[in-house]
Amino acid sequence: MDNIKKHLKKIDFVILLIMVILVCIGLYCIRQVSILSDDKEGLYTKQLIGAALGLIMIVVMLFIDYHLLCNLSFVLYIGILITLTFLLKFGDSTNNVKRWIVIMGIQFQPSELTKVTLILFLAFLCNFYKEKLSKFYVFYILATVTAIPAMLIILEPHLSSGMALLFIFCVMVYASGISYKIIGTVLAVIIPVAIGIVISVTLFNIKLPFIEQYQINRILTFNSTDENEDLSGKYQQNQALAAIASGGLPGKMIKEDDSTRIYSKIYANESDFIFSVVGEEFGFIGTSIVIFLYIILIIRCLIIASHAPDYMGKLICIGVSSLLIFQVFVNIGVASSLLPNTGLSLPFVSYGVTSLISSMLAVGLVLNIGSRRRNGLAPRNI
Repeated sequence: MDNIKKHLKKIDFVILLIMVILVCIGLYCIRQVSILSDDKEGLYTKQLIGAALGLIMIVVMLFIDYHLLCNLSFVLYIGILITLTFLLKFGDSTNNVKRWIVIMGIQFQPSELTKVTLILFLAFLCNFYKEKLSKFYVFYILATVTAIPAMLIILEPHLSSGMALLFIFCVMVYASGISYKIIGTVLAVIIPVAIGIVISVTLFNIKLPFIEQYQINRILTFNSTDENEDLSGKYQQNQALAAIASGGLPGKMIKEDDSTRIYSKIYANESDFIFSVVGEEFGFIGTSIVIFLYIILIIRCLIIASHAPDYMGKLICIGVSSLLIFQVFVNIGVASSLLPNTGLSLPFVSYGVTSLISSMLAVGLVLNIGSRRRNGLAPRNI
């Protein structure tokens, strides 16, 4: 009993509170979207159930040593690869994309679970090869482990989630202490290749096997001034900007009726463009608070990384932080027209039961590591 009390005292309740607040904001926005759209009824109930399941999983995870989860990460990784392969062959197809598997009426998105699994597996591998990080073959192993699920996800197609995995890989490998010689060599190869791909696609319209035409169109229409672009182009972002701007300083939550909402015209306003709902409902004050909460959440995760009990715990916290940074930046960037239209959820806020549970599990890992930190001391062997 004393051990449990000591364990609970070290839990970062600030992170837990921020997560709950963001989930509640998301639930409110999803409820508003459901009220204004007959074809989106039931989303609120599903998200509420997902939030409850996520909280239960966090409580369970707090009492499971994260070292055990890392030791099982290879099994989880293989399971994810099998699931992603199955998805491409037998997955539920919607609008010519295969991102969901439906079993007994329950829909889930494997790409979301892949992100958490990859963080665990990369942390395990970096710890296993810790004394050999100056060797090129270790980098190749880590890159291959990331590239396989990333390519399977890109083939769904879901380019933004594949890029999220690559971002997690880059941050975790850099934080692992890998040789700068390897980093420099890799950048010398990747940067020209990346520039060549961008030029080939945007200027010469060369078709690449892993990039769909609609993804190219989103990039080409990003700087368009045409207000009547189709739903996959600039129209979505124009409406999102209008919705955010219409919220003004205090938002419309109190002073106006539901019929005035601009975000009701936006496709995927419950997921990819949920930030437009936040902006119109809560105004500039509300959006500023949401962004501030994410900043505090990420900083708290990095603080736990700096006081993690070991090297592996540090890398997991950094991996989770990088996931949050990427998804928050891209989702808000798209809604505010700073980035081309893409399909990434806003952690804890966007609709998506798998996305919500995965984000909560990721934060649960950080809380797990934080509860095992040594009081006020720097971590060993970092």
